[in-house]
Amino acid sequence: MNIGIVNYSIGNVGSVYSALEFYHYNVRLVDEPQVIKNSDLIVLAGVGNFSTATSRLKNLKLWETIDYYVREKKKPLLGICLGMQLFADSSSEGGNNPGFGWIKGRVKKLEGKDIQVPHMGWSKVEPAGTKLFHGLRYGFFYYMHSYHFVPDDPKVILAKTPYGMADLVACVKKENIIGVQFHPEKSQGDGLRFLKNAIEELL
Repeated sequence: MNIGIVNYSIGNVGSVYSALEFYHYNVRLVDEPQVIKNSDLIVLAGVGNFSTATSRLKNLKLWETIDYYVREKKKPLLGICLGMQLFADSSSEGGNNPGFGWIKGRVKKLEGKDIQVPHMGWSKVEPAGTKLFHGLRYGFFYYMHSYHFVPDDPKVILAKTPYGMADLVACVKKENIIGVQFHPEKSQGDGLRFLKNAIEELL
């Protein structure tokens, strides 16, 4: 099995690579379209600005390739943090920036008098009837973000995280894609277990 981590110079690619190597998966960095085709599963990670991410993917000629294989060929994909936000129709970060549109919804800035922005640190994830979070010891995951994904269809939401007076979407799934707002690669043992569960679920 070949896992391709999209390498577009946005944040946490190295730590994701190391976390997946823990399970001895055949992992490689992807920076050209042909490698997307030859990967059994794609990992789209990232920390940073939504519009910068879309621009870099397009400059590397990866945007259309990823969209084609995920949308048309149903290739499995795991999105992490900014990678999950790219699933959306659009983001309000820095204007109105279009995403892949794989899951209907919008990425919005975190707001509220009782919260800190950015949301950084460990928070409890509360799953709703999904095997993705089985076998965890504590259920706390590491977050680092100022924007969050709000899907139109609540059925795609598999887990939430209480934050202030509201809940943040922690995990989504639709057909061949799974996305998480937290960073499993920075979440120690539970994060590693989640990555294994997610890959087994997708494949």
